[in-house]
Amino acid sequence: MKLAEDNLEHWLSSATVPGADGLYFVGTFDRRITFYSQQVRALRLARAMREAGKIEANDSVAVVGAGAAGVTMALALALLDCRVTLFDPADEVLQLQSDSPRLLHPHIYEWPSLGSLENDAGLPFLNWDLDTGGVVAAKLVEEFHGHRARLQQKLVWKARHKLTNLAQEGSEWRLHFDNDSSYVVKQVVLSMGFGDEKKTGDADVYDYWKQRGVGTAAIEPNAPATYLVSGNGDGALTDILNLMISGFEHVPFTETFLSYFGQDVLRTTVLAAHEGRNTEADLEPVFEGDLHKVLLERGILDSLTPLLRKDRLLTINTSGPLLSLGRAAQLNQCMVYAVLAAARQAGIGVRRSNGMISDVKKHADGLEAFGISLGGVPLSERFNHVILRHGPEKKVRYSPVANFFEAFRVASLERLNAHPKLFAPPSLDAETYTFFYERRLDKLADAALKLQLAGQTAREACTIIIGWDKATQSLVERGKVELRELAQQCETAPATFTIQMDAPMNRVTADDFVRLANASGGKILLSVASAVQKSWQTTLPNASVANSSSSRYPYRAIGDLSIDEYVDASLVRQLDAMLSKIEVSGKCFGLGHIARDILEATLATWDDWRATLHASPSLRRDFLAWLGSIGIIKADPWDGDNKAVERMTSALLLILATHLGEPLKPAEVPRGNLTFDVHGLALGSAAEEIHGGDLLTDWSRPEHWDVDALILSGSAEVQVTGPDDTVLTAGEPGMSLSVARRTKPAIVRNDSTWRSALKTDLATWRKAVEEEFGQWRKRQDDDRERVLA
Repeated sequence: MKLAEDNLEHWLSSATVPGADGLYFVGTFDRRITFYSQQVRALRLARAMREAGKIEANDSVAVVGAGAAGVTMALALALLDCRVTLFDPADEVLQLQSDSPRLLHPHIYEWPSLGSLENDAGLPFLNWDLDTGGVVAAKLVEEFHGHRARLQQKLVWKARHKLTNLAQEGSEWRLHFDNDSSYVVKQVVLSMGFGDEKKTGDADVYDYWKQRGVGTAAIEPNAPATYLVSGNGDGALTDILNLMISGFEHVPFTETFLSYFGQDVLRTTVLAAHEGRNTEADLEPVFEGDLHKVLLERGILDSLTPLLRKDRLLTINTSGPLLSLGRAAQLNQCMVYAVLAAARQAGIGVRRSNGMISDVKKHADGLEAFGISLGGVPLSERFNHVILRHGPEKKVRYSPVANFFEAFRVASLERLNAHPKLFAPPSLDAETYTFFYERRLDKLADAALKLQLAGQTAREACTIIIGWDKATQSLVERGKVELRELAQQCETAPATFTIQMDAPMNRVTADDFVRLANASGGKILLSVASAVQKSWQTTLPNASVANSSSSRYPYRAIGDLSIDEYVDASLVRQLDAMLSKIEVSGKCFGLGHIARDILEATLATWDDWRATLHASPSLRRDFLAWLGSIGIIKADPWDGDNKAVERMTSALLLILATHLGEPLKPAEVPRGNLTFDVHGLALGSAAEEIHGGDLLTDWSRPEHWDVDALILSGSAEVQVTGPDDTVLTAGEPGMSLSVARRTKPAIVRNDSTWRSALKTDLATWRKAVEEEFGQWRKRQDDDRERVLA
């Protein structure tokens, strides 16, 4: 599948330097940098390079930097048949994360996107799940070297190679390293990371990936410890949460925080707060409105209060808004706002200073930060700890390529200003996943794995996973084909699809899915995930059990999808198909031969009724429910049984034929599915018994049926006798037909008399219907006269 032109352009332009063909940067100036997002950027760029014709088989490519982006890029290019050399100053790939206790979550920074609490990264290779940086790195290092061994000379690893210079030589590039070696290649990809955190004076240095010293007992011998945290990015916001929340762990706290809401209210509130606002907008005053109201009304501030620490004095410094749109993950901004609001409510003071910190000096009694003020007054007090989160020293890291780096910086700022949506963190699209998955299967999988995974792409393309999204507290789906599209197609689907239930049964309308599968005639199968099998045991006792819930396709909200409407639409199509067969054969199941002129007039009526039913799903639902069943109070909807369609077609044809002698109209009424005359109610059905077990013949009194006309294709023996008394005993008389409900109804049924009439001609049939309804009108008139007498 070819890459869309706009994506191709964005993915290439986000990595290239004008006038430096063959040189690429990965994620260097993107705002939202995570381990996962760097892997996605690498995969996107590699695919775009191939599809734009920038690389060909056996091209030599140098990838500089063996972090998340570098190892992913090197492996991706090798799978595209390039000759790749991966360079890094360290002894091992992913050295930075190799011993990190920090939890890595692949998607949490994508919140409020659907699936942002999904623990699986969902990558075609070098995939990983939520875990500490050290565990994730160890797994990926092992996988990388395993793949490298299979690729042989297509992928070479050069440890202890620090880039010192890069020069363009015609259409090639020469790289110089600190061990006096040099290499000439056709393409260069720079994935050198972002450098160390900017250091100012004597401020504390806390490496992002190393064991955290912030807020530990070891550095707080005396309470209260005083902290100054400066910055408004994710690093600073995480430090604020860590200092204010007891026992803070990012992922568990996030899941707890989201669980307070119980539904999609937080996401919708935050999305509304962002709507129409420019990048860098101050969100804090916006949050003071609707978000603060939600936090109060749902008791979330009260829930957070017991978690707050009171043994620290925190000052937060920024040079602009603390919660600036686009500067940090939306979820981090929400949590920091909520924690600060809870502290304010609990009387725990958190000071807010502003200004650019120009220096930090260490004194005997603490650290002093220069250049900031509190309430307009310069702040000169001493702190136990000063934590600066002002970003990494990228310029120092990229000094060997300084000219190219500066040109790329300027181009990146222009691009991001022109396309603000590019600030959003990337996620891997299904097409790019498949692009590399198939190549990985071809080049890296052994015979056993190939056999195991053969057809996986095709299976996923024909599977829709229904799940419950913890991030948004809503029902979601994943699949190449949308559930709505499949439900619309139902029995006409071009292939067999599986709907896999990953959500527990209490989260979905289970009967609708069962009806949909039944209605499809085998085109839609239902399976259940092993994790929720128990909850589905009663409804789907024989469903196949899926051990995997992974999918390459994105999360989509199901929303207010009404599957029952699509099941009803499927039934109408199937009824229509059966009528078309009857038109050809001239014979109807259960009714026998139908005269040609009756059949033509009947089908003409159906054309009109079908349009009427299509225009009103609720009318269609009621009409079809009574067409298939009769209940004491109401009719049950069609269960999807295809065998019942033939019987229901007979009932429909008998109803349509009756209309030729007594004009009928599909209607939503308290009982039945048709109206006629002014107030007449009619029931047309294929039912062979009353729901609950009674036979149709057991209902022999007018009050049993409570309608004015019966059209029954499922019985030849229904007899309704008139009341022993008059309408006087049934209640107050009225002037409309609707009050004379206990009069014996008109009856058109599947007996020899009516079947014989269907074989005659339209005139004879019409006369028979008119006589039956004429007798009913006479009974009405007689009852009315007795009342008046």
